[in-house]
Amino acid sequence: MVARDIAFAKKERIRDAVAALHTIAKTEKISSDSASQAITIEGSAREAGLAEWLIGELDNPTPSPSGHGYVMPQDQDDVTLVVGDVRLGALASAGAARTATPQDLHELVNAIHVLGDIPRTTVYPPTNVMVWRGKVWQNDFALWLLQELASPPAANWTAPISHRLDQALPSVRIFYFAPETSVQDLGQMLNTIRVKAPVQRVVAINAERAIVLRGTDIQAGAAERIVAAARR
Repeated sequence: MVARDIAFAKKERIRDAVAALHTIAKTEKISSDSASQAITIEGSAREAGLAEWLIGELDNPTPSPSGHGYVMPQDQDDVTLVVGDVRLGALASAGAARTATPQDLHELVNAIHVLGDIPRTTVYPPTNVMVWRGKVWQNDFALWLLQELASPPAANWTAPISHRLDQALPSVRIFYFAPETSVQDLGQMLNTIRVKAPVQRVVAINAERAIVLRGTDIQAGAAERIVAAARR
């Protein structure tokens, strides 16, 4: 067990930084002192090292849009990623891709949590970055999802996009809907898929008018038929 004091440049952001650390790092105790602009971490040396790295990343005013990672010592399958400047591909009628709003980021964090089994995931509001910690395959999935949503198909958007999580796990499918689809209609379609497919790991990304699900090939096929019938 070690206690480590970490300097934090933006004292007005200390509360948000502590909240991110609580989500990502496995520590016994985290405390802060705004007067001295320091955050104190109590835990293992490995977790304290991760916390110190993460504080440095959160202090960065221009976080990497391609993601900056930290691999836990002695465990190559324990990776933390910080991703900045998250963008969403525009709907067909809206022009260029845009920077994700705080509401968009929370939807994306929920999607990564639900679909990728990544509970340690959060948003750091001061710089609108996403942070998560997971296994290599989970990080690959999360980055794939962000990349796909940043550049949805301009044509033939009715065809679902698929990603195999792992040889032993089900796949993820993205279904895009017409730009004029209302958020309410998208929610109704999500509920229909959840009940009739049936599949529980399914979320809506409202900004993209997209539904993303994780399920077996049988469940994904049922969802495809439900979506196809609704489009007739």
